[in-house]
Amino acid sequence: MEIKTDAIVLQTLDYKDNDKLLTLFSPALGKITAGIRGVKKPKAKLAFSAQPFCFAEYILAEKGGRYTVTGAYQHESFYALRGDIVRFYAACAMAEVCLTVLMENEVYDGLFVGLIEGLKALSLGEEDVAESLISFLLIALRESGYPIELSFLEECDGEIGDRLYFDFSDGRFTTFERCTQGERASVSTYYTLRKCAGLTYREECLEGGKKRALRLLKAFLSEKTEERFENLGEVIRLLD
Repeated sequence: MEIKTDAIVLQTLDYKDNDKLLTLFSPALGKITAGIRGVKKPKAKLAFSAQPFCFAEYILAEKGGRYTVTGAYQHESFYALRGDIVRFYAACAMAEVCLTVLMENEVYDGLFVGLIEGLKALSLGEEDVAESLISFLLIALRESGYPIELSFLEECDGEIGDRLYFDFSDGRFTTFERCTQGERASVSTYYTLRKCAGLTYREECLEGGKKRALRLLKAFLSEKTEERFENLGEVIRLLD
């Protein structure tokens, strides 16, 4: 059976002498593994389709639940990411998160759109790297069932003070008295997350919040998935 679907390459693995195994993220099929033959040969016509972050319409042959790439028509390569190490690692972090939170053959429309928009923002080079990554991570957490709750500002009538805590048990900012499993969190972290989520925020409270927000999101993701997210950690290091 032949299937046509848009998809983006999350991961590539060498297989045999000239073949590769691709982990694809498709809005119609979810996360799938597909083999692609002869793609490592010189002048292979489908070499472009086996590159990380390639966004294309893939033609797949399916047999017994296994997929093989037989053709592809590229939409976007996001090649510009390879010219900036920070943006490249941020893109790798996005793919790394998708690889972890996606379940095989389950559809995640919102996360697919978030990934494409995130890679576009990084590739164009006009958007802030940290903010683009934070925005994507908030989408990924929401779509995978672990949303960050940012309504504390409204709950306390706009007066949050300077002693916030982040409760890892339910992904919520709160006070110490209400926190059951968490740690102290800065006001700049909270407002940075609200900004990246498209909510109201205080500009004067953002200083230093980007790296703190990324550290918190990485810790929360690790708490929920038991993964280390090394590419995300490398982005945080490179932002020093």
